[in-house]
Amino acid sequence: MTAVQAIARIPAASIGELVSHPKLPLVAGIDQERPAVHLYYAEKVLREIGAVGADSAEYGKFGRWPVVAWHPERPELVVPGSGETVRWTRNGTSVLDVAVSLDVAFSPDGQSLWTSPTPPERYDRSDVIDLDTGAVTPAPMWDGGIAAHPAGGLIATKQSDQGASFVLFSRPGDRLRFLDRALILEANCWGLPVFSSDGRYLAIRGNTYEHQVLVFEFPSLRRILKASFKRYSISSQLTIAFGARPGALWIGTPSGTLLEVDVERDRTKKHKLLRSAVTALAATSNGDLVVAGDGELALVPVPSPRTVADPATVAEFLASTKEIPDDGLTEDHVVHTDGVGTWRPEELATITKTAPGDPHWLRLLAEGNARRS
Repeated sequence: MTAVQAIARIPAASIGELVSHPKLPLVAGIDQERPAVHLYYAEKVLREIGAVGADSAEYGKFGRWPVVAWHPERPELVVPGSGETVRWTRNGTSVLDVAVSLDVAFSPDGQSLWTSPTPPERYDRSDVIDLDTGAVTPAPMWDGGIAAHPAGGLIATKQSDQGASFVLFSRPGDRLRFLDRALILEANCWGLPVFSSDGRYLAIRGNTYEHQVLVFEFPSLRRILKASFKRYSISSQLTIAFGARPGALWIGTPSGTLLEVDVERDRTKKHKLLRSAVTALAATSNGDLVVAGDGELALVPVPSPRTVADPATVAEFLASTKEIPDDGLTEDHVVHTDGVGTWRPEELATITKTAPGDPHWLRLLAEGNARRS
């Protein structure tokens, strides 16, 4: 652990979420005050290079932050909202004839848009929209975005529910085809999972009732860290990132401090960075950190030897799992793990007794089974 400091700071809108391009030094910042997205170049310098909806009126009572999706290769961003879907490139903006309801992502090959749920809010499926032909293909339900393993060959997303949420995995392809190993998390309001640069860890932040940060080894999915934060709001689920340094998880705090957590040794170092609360945090494609505060954006380099994720970790995971059918409920087909315990679907179908320390979702499931038996 070494001292870190910002090498660039610029005035910025009130940013509530930062989304980095997977391969280019570009970052999208979601405005907290109006349905707008600000685009930044972030490599050695910070510079705003464009915006979508910057002149929009402030959010009304039921306003919702826009979602965004970066093209996997090109400097291209899709922003749905206000009845239309906007495509941003460095040449300007254009409107796509694509209906998006809540979430959107590019397919791993960039040829399609994945939108979820199917408009108007059919919560049993999502759509794959071919950008060349407009053809629409149904796919399983997902939410919150798509996270790619840095070695390639695997992507992760979520299925959120009030009682329990899943982190689900799929091979990259023309659409999602979920595998039968899944993480199960208490409650909902979890952010998108993030992989470490070497692909050996997966972290996620959220939980409606007890705000938590969880870190899992990959490919074992064994939980190695669980931390609870009492003061943090639900929006804090967006303030974690793995930077260039393998095994170092960065967490933004309401005090303007970055916590650097060594997930292997369970040690934490504090870095004072902003005068205000950290409102958003993301790692750029080269592993540097972009940090948002109250009207301020900072670029923080994270010195580290270049890390290349080992494809063997993905191959090991894929060898231990298989695709599940699209029909029916996901929970009927996946092996559940919370990183401590593991439950197969056939066990969960008949369980009627639990121990006091068991997860809340498991106790509720057992109570329901007992009433029906």
